[in-house]
Formats: sequence, structure tokens, C-alpha cells
Amino acid sequence: MELIGPIIDVLSCLGDPACRYIGHHRKLEERMNYLQTRVDHLNTLKRDTELRIKAELRWGKILREEVEKWLLDIQGVNDEMRVINQRLQHVSCFTRARLGKLVSLTVQQVEKIIEQGAFTDSLVIDKPSDAGIPFQLGHLEGETVVKAEIWNYLMGDETGMVGVCGMGGIGKTTIMKHIHNQLLKESKALFEKLIWVTVSKEINIPNLQQEIAKAFGIVALPELEQERVAVLMDELGKKKFVLILDDVWKKFSLSEVGIPIPTSSCGSKLVLTSRSIEECRSMDCKIVKVKPLSNKESMNLFLKHVGREVLDVPSLKEVLGHIVKECDGLPLAIVVIAGSMKGTFDVREWRNALRELREHVRSVKNADEEIYERLKFSFDRLRDQKIQNCFLYCSLYPEDYVIPRMELIEYWIDEGFLGTGSREEMYDWGHTILNRLENNCLLEKDGKGDNVKMHDVMRDTALYIKDRNRFMVKAGIGLYEFPNNQEWAEDLERVSLMMNSIRKFPPDLSPICANLSTLLLQKNKFRYGIPESFFLHMPGLCILDLSYSDIEQLPDSVSNLEKLKSLVLHQCCWLRYVPSLEKLKALRKLDLCNTAIEKVPDGLEMLANLTYLNLFTESLKELPIAIVPKLSCLQYLVLYVESSTLKTRGLESVTRLTKLETFEGRFNELVDFNTYCRSSQVQGLSSYLLVMAPLEAKFELKQVHPPKMSRFVFKLNGNKEIYRKNLFKLLSRIEGLESGILDGEAKLTVVGCVESSTVLTTLAKCGSEAVLLKHPIPCCLPQKEVVLNGCHIGREDTVAFPSNLRSLRIYEFHNLRSLSHISFFQQTNELETCSIHGCRGMESVVELWSSSSPCNPLQNLELLHLEKLDNLHTLVKVVEREACLVSTSSSLITADIFSQLKSFHIEACSNMKQLFPFECGNGLQNLENLVVDNCVQMEEIVASEGEGENRKGKGTCSPTTTFSFPKLRVLRLVKLPALKSICGSNMVMTCDSLRCIEIYDCPGLKRMPLLLPIFEDSSHPFERISCSKKWWKSVEWYHPNAKNVLQPWWRH
Repeated sequence: MELIGPIIDVLSCLGDPACRYIGHHRKLEERMNYLQTRVDHLNTLKRDTELRIKAELRWGKILREEVEKWLLDIQGVNDEMRVINQRLQHVSCFTRARLGKLVSLTVQQVEKIIEQGAFTDSLVIDKPSDAGIPFQLGHLEGETVVKAEIWNYLMGDETGMVGVCGMGGIGKTTIMKHIHNQLLKESKALFEKLIWVTVSKEINIPNLQQEIAKAFGIVALPELEQERVAVLMDELGKKKFVLILDDVWKKFSLSEVGIPIPTSSCGSKLVLTSRSIEECRSMDCKIVKVKPLSNKESMNLFLKHVGREVLDVPSLKEVLGHIVKECDGLPLAIVVIAGSMKGTFDVREWRNALRELREHVRSVKNADEEIYERLKFSFDRLRDQKIQNCFLYCSLYPEDYVIPRMELIEYWIDEGFLGTGSREEMYDWGHTILNRLENNCLLEKDGKGDNVKMHDVMRDTALYIKDRNRFMVKAGIGLYEFPNNQEWAEDLERVSLMMNSIRKFPPDLSPICANLSTLLLQKNKFRYGIPESFFLHMPGLCILDLSYSDIEQLPDSVSNLEKLKSLVLHQCCWLRYVPSLEKLKALRKLDLCNTAIEKVPDGLEMLANLTYLNLFTESLKELPIAIVPKLSCLQYLVLYVESSTLKTRGLESVTRLTKLETFEGRFNELVDFNTYCRSSQVQGLSSYLLVMAPLEAKFELKQVHPPKMSRFVFKLNGNKEIYRKNLFKLLSRIEGLESGILDGEAKLTVVGCVESSTVLTTLAKCGSEAVLLKHPIPCCLPQKEVVLNGCHIGREDTVAFPSNLRSLRIYEFHNLRSLSHISFFQQTNELETCSIHGCRGMESVVELWSSSSPCNPLQNLELLHLEKLDNLHTLVKVVEREACLVSTSSSLITADIFSQLKSFHIEACSNMKQLFPFECGNGLQNLENLVVDNCVQMEEIVASEGEGENRKGKGTCSPTTTFSFPKLRVLRLVKLPALKSICGSNMVMTCDSLRCIEIYDCPGLKRMPLLLPIFEDSSHPFERISCSKKWWKSVEWYHPNAKNVLQPWWRH
């Protein structure tokens, strides 16, 4: 330290650069204090602005784009402050100046953001008209008279409230969905809002109010009931609306909800669908009764679902007519029974089915039970008891609930419905069963494809089949208290109280349920302990789910549930105590994800049958590694990899778990990490996340994977001339849409990161009543990822990677100069995503040797994310071993190195001057998203010919060179003060798919050498160009008419 003073004195004589260096060194603390003060002030402005936003957004507005950007900038500053504070804790005399410079630059950035935050105008603008979203419609057979009657009431002035009534499964909801979509198309001028809310059997007033508020753009309703009602009354009174309340079972007061009574003077309409005419009459509704289908209509509907091929078998015609007649004109029964007979052509099987159906119907006299028996016929035809149990299990969810497929299959695995074997095999069998239930019309596909729904009548049928004395289902009905002791029948098998508002267990509640096997209590608001007596008389309990509750401890009586197979405590964030599990020898699943436990439960090592263990919890302080090999049946093991307190030395012993399929864990020692990565087990895992990080290293794994694409096929109906005119212009405005192809049969194929409902809404706007023909198949590629964080690895050290690695992330690996310096990196050829953050020593992403033709480890790379790489100056460095080697050799090596790249994000890489080498210009055929942010020395996106790290002085100028980026959709260039051009002055980029351009803080960019199809065809899809007014006015485009064409899409 005695030498520091004299050194500084010498440096002070060396001019301005040295003086600035000294200033950064000496004034670090002073500038840090000032920065903290300004950031505090900025966050105060942010909080004030958020209060203004909350007030202004209440009235159906949307936030201005510049305000959204300002808030994101503040988030970026706060992230930067966390990094600075971390560095400040480990600063040395040699790093003070660099940190001082960063603090000084951040002060300038904060001052600029504070200046931009002086919003004098309103923070919001009017929300675009959005009357409602069209439904994905199924076939509607008949019902033309009923539809016309309802439509006339809605269009007329005399009737304000309509009740659409009929038995369950008669088609009330389907009719109203068709009316809803017709209203969207034909009555936008008459009604400003169209709202659909499903009420279900147990009406929940707060939920109903919230759904209506959401439709009207009211951000937050008041807590007090009277104020909630007043806000809704006021807002609904301002606009003409149609409110459709589906599946109403009981009378309720409109004024208690906040719904103004529709009158001829206000012009609004209210429609209820209900099984009860009396309830609708008591609410003063005009009654429209839905009647069963005629014989002809019934036959048409049946043939649509069973397939008209059955008519080719003459002997089937008579029995076919009898079966359709037994359906009694009930659309749901027709659809379900037809689904169960699809693909059957043997007349003997049809005759047998007819006998079974008649026996079902004639065995009961009650009208509702007749419906259930007709539907039970299809259930019985499943034949397989395990598949039947899978169907019945769906009734444990709330009515009209959208059930995630993966969650449902996980429950089936826990229950043992899918047998034993690997998890992959069981998931495959689960999806097969779900597909069969969907194909038989016992379950419905949700629009997104990865969820299912159970029709409310099918749910009633399931509960009828199972007998309500054996299933107690009170899920999602707004309960505040547990059912009393009398309601817990002794022969209960399954109880579902999920998704209620129950706050505590009664202290004296001790149900006597010897046969109870499943107890689902998740998503309640338990705040107090569970009494010891609660589980005393449940000796057969197998499945216990308490996830998403606020319990702090489990009672010791849980230790005696010796038949328990699944204990799910997922997201019980306050849970600190789990009693001994020593006696729970049957336990196969233990989920402690995001609990507050600090040590694993006692007796864990005794659970020899455990197949699933989730210990993803930040609070866990110790994990006795010796326990792990004793859990020899484990197929799924997840640990919290971001923990800087959990010691995992010896974790390589996981290799002894021969049945393991999914593993997430953190290694603190390189030798352990390498041992595991070289093991044969890792190649057999279906999913893994392996982290190599010293114990003290802290980091946060952010999602960097690109969204998965989906493919939909729609059938367009309506006047072709009308919808063709605006179709592609409207589709182009959908965020995330990749392409749309319309064939000669009016079938539209759409590809993109979009939802089908978004596309249907857009299609409705251009005059087409579209039908979704094909659902997307969710692409759930298993995770195979390695993370290196804070590693200090010498030149002699090796880092082993699994050869089937798909995702690689590297954080603060400061002595790494290139990925090529990791020996095992050359052996990976399945890498799809790569993210590198804060590696100060990195000079290039990869090095290639010009004298050889090595395997390209980036040949399948789809996403590349580079951030805060201070010394990075090129993506690809060609190391020439032979002086006489001609330049075209390096061109051949680098031209297609990023040929599969789809998304590239580079940020805060201060030494990069050219992003892509010239050789890569035509090798980016699959690039879809390009983001370049805060790279202060960046001069060119594609290097000019003859420039760049690998070709200095080797090229010659040529006539105009055209590069093609055929799939580029998003181009974002932000905070690039040195940027002079996107490519050289004699170069042009054709971008056939470009939809979104964003350019900010690039003062030196004066020319846009882009050729877009929209320049020649104004109907070609485009979304927006965002930039400042000043830049928009000054920039020159390669195409002379570019500004005029893009003007309608310009945002600033």
C-alpha cells in the first residue's frame, strides 16, 4: 500500500487518460454514494409514476409505449446496481478504477432516465376496440329457430334479459357461443362490449365481479364490497354491452354484483343459460327453451362424429337408427356415443351396444339419471378399469376447469393408474389415454392443445357413476370452512377441496374415513397448524396434496400414514417442519419444492421405494450426500442449483442411482463435476441440469430459451373476396406470427409463437368465421443443460461436457478466452442454445483452425446470448497455422457456422466493432431475431468485405453485394453510439420476413440498406418500426419509397 501514493503521483503526469483513471480510483466511494442517491430518487419517481398508472388505467386505457420503455430502463438500472454492489464487496486496488468508471457511466445513464421520466401528458392512451374474443366453435346441428329467436331479442328494444333454458347437454352453451361469435361480426356498432362469464353450479360473486372487471379493463377492484359494486355499476352504465352468463343454477341479485338492470333506454342486454326455467323466470328473463333435436338432425350429428363410412355397411342402417333414437335428441349424448362407436363396423358389436344402451336408460326413471346413463354407456365401453379411473379422476377438479395434461398425468402416476416402469413410458401411456378420452368425446381439448376440459354434464356423470358417497368433491366453490364431521362419510374414497379459501382446520375435526385414499387440499389459504387429530383415522391415505398453502408445519400424525404413496407440499413457502418419514415405507413421491425447510426430513434414507424427490428449495442448508445412494429407486431428483449455502461435495455418487431419468444438481468441485459428466449415466438421462459453481458463487438462472413454435390449420368460411382483402395485413400485426399460407380450399396454415384464440380474433375482424381444424402438438424437448459459474480453471484443467448437451450457460468464467479452449466442447454436436455472461477474458466465441476441418460444435445452435463480455472482439477467430494459406479457406469454414441460428442477442460487449464476419453474410438463412444492445464500439452489423478480424487486408471492393436474411422477423438495435452502418456501403440486405424494426440511440446510423417485400407490395405483412422522430427524419433508405410505405407502422 505504501507504493500506491507514488504510483498515483507518477500517473498524474501522464495526461488526461491517467487523470481520469486516478479520478475513478480515488472517488469510487464518493461517486457510489451519489449514484445510490440518484437511483433512490429514480425509484421514488418510479413509485409515483406507478401510482399514476394505477389511477389512470382503471378506466379501460393502455400504457403508452414510451412509459413502458422507461419502466424497463429503470429495471435495467436496478439490475446494474446489484452487479455494482456485488463487485464493490470484492474490489481491490487494481479493480477500483474500472469499477469507478462503471459507476460514473451509470450515473450518466440514471440522470438521462430521470430526465426522460418527466411525463407531463397522460401516461395512458385509449385502448383499441376489443368487444370480445371469438370462440373456437364446434358443429351446431339444427337449432336455427332458437338461434333466430335469441338474436331477435338481442337486436330488439323490448327485451333486456333473456333466459336460454333446457336440460344438461341439450346444447345451450354451444348455441350461445355461435351467437357470441355472430355478435362479434355483425353488431360491433350496436354494442361496445361483449362479455362471457361461466358461472357454474356454486356462484362465486367476487369471481364474477372480477371477470366482468377484467372484460371492462378495470385493473383493480376495491376491497370493500360496496365500493366494488359502485365501480362496476358506474363502468357498466357508461357502455352498451351484452353480458352472457353461462350455466346459472341459482337466482342472484344483479345489484349485489354491480350489474345494471338492462332496460330499453340503456340498450344493454343480459343472457343467462340455465337448466332451470324457474330460476330464469324469477330473474324476469324472457324464456327461450332449447328442445331436443329432431330424428333427422340427430342422425346428421351422429354421422358427423361416427363417420359416414358406416352407411356403406347395409346391415348397420337399421341398428344405427335405433341407437340414434335412444339418444333422445340430446346433442351431448349423440356426440359421446358416436365417439365411442367410431371405427366399429361389425353389426354384432352394434347390436350388443344397442342392448347395453337400452339397459342403461331403462334402469332409471329420473330425467337427469337417464342422461347420465346414456353417457355412462360410453364410459362402460372403455372396458379398461384403469382408463375408466383416469376419466373419473378428472371430476375431482372444479367445474369448467382447464386441466393441464402434464399435471393430470402426474396424478395418474401417483395413483398407480399407469402401472410401473420408467417415467417416460408412463407419460407416453398417459398421453395415449388422454387422446383416447378426447377421441371418444369424454373429454374436450382446450384451444391451446396441452390442456383438457370436462363438460359439466360429463363431470356430473362421473360423480353419478362413482356415487357421491365415495367421492366428496367441493373444489373451487369458494368454501371458507371445512365440511363438518357429518359430511365425511366412512366409505369415502377420494376428497377434493382444492382451490377454495379455507383458512384453518377446525381443532376438533377428526374424520373417520378408513377407506380414504386421496385427499386434495391444494390452493387453499391455510394459515394455522393442522391438528394432530386430523389424520388419526385415515389409515389408508395414499395421496396427500397440500401444495400452495401457508402451513408452517405438518402434524406428527403424518408419520403414521404408512400407506402414503405421494406427499406433495409444493410451494408451501412457510413450511419449516416435516415430521419423521421413517415409517412411510410405501412413499414414492416427496415434493418439497419452494418450502422453507432447512434440513431434509428425518428418516428420508429409509424410503427405499421413493421414485420422485424434489428438493428445489432455497432454504435447505444441508443435504447428507450419503443418503442419496440409498434411494435406489429414484427416477426424478431435483436440487436447488442456485443455492450458495448448500454443500454438495460428493454429489457424483448420484451415478449409483441406476434408474434416474431426471436430475438437477450443483457441483462445487470440478473433479466431481467431471466424474459425473464422464459417467455412462448422464447419457441415459432424459432431462438434466448440471451446474458447476463454487459454493460462494451466486447467480440467477434466467430463461433464455426461445419460445416454441406452434402450427395451426384453420378452415375459413365466408365471402372470399371480403376476407382475402385484409387477411394478411391483419395477420401481420399478430406478435409472434411467423407465416400464414392460404390454399385454394380456404385452409389457412399458421406458424408462430401464437395462440389459436389470437388468430381467430384476427380472422373475425376480416370477415371470416374460421374453424380450427388442427391443434398444435406441444413441443416439449427434454432439458439437457450445463451451467458453469464463477469457475477458476487453469490451462491444465479439463472441463467435461455430456456429448448430448443441448444448452450451455457460462457466467463469470474470467480466464476463458474461447469456448474452443474447453476440450470437451469439440465433442458436443447437439448444442441448441448458448448463453455467456460476464466473462471478462473472452476474446471470441469459438476458434477455428484454418489448416483442418474440425467438427462444428455450433452446427445445431439456434440461440446465442452474449452479455457483458468486455474483451470480446469477434465471434469466430480463425487461427491460421500456415502463412501461405489463401483467404478463401477461412471463408469456407465460417460461412455456415451459424447456419441454424434463429435468435441472437448481444448486449454490453464494449469491444465488438463488427458483429458478423463478411463470410457469414449469406450463412444466416434461419436467423429470426437479432438484438444488439449497448455495445458502445459497434460500427457494423455485417462487416464490410475485406474488413473484420479474419480478413484484414485480404478483400477487394466489389459491386453491390446482396445478402439474404429470409427469415429475419425482428431487428432491434439500441444504444450503439458508434454504429455507422448495418453493412458496407456497397451491400444490401433482403429481408423477406421482417415484421418489426426498433432503432434507438444510434446517432451515427444514417443509412438503412434493407429491401423488404412491403416496398413492392403494400399488403405484405408488417407490424411496426419504432424509433425517435429525429432519427426517422434524418435516415436514408436504400429503397426510395421506403419512408412513405413504412409511415403507417411508425411508432415513436
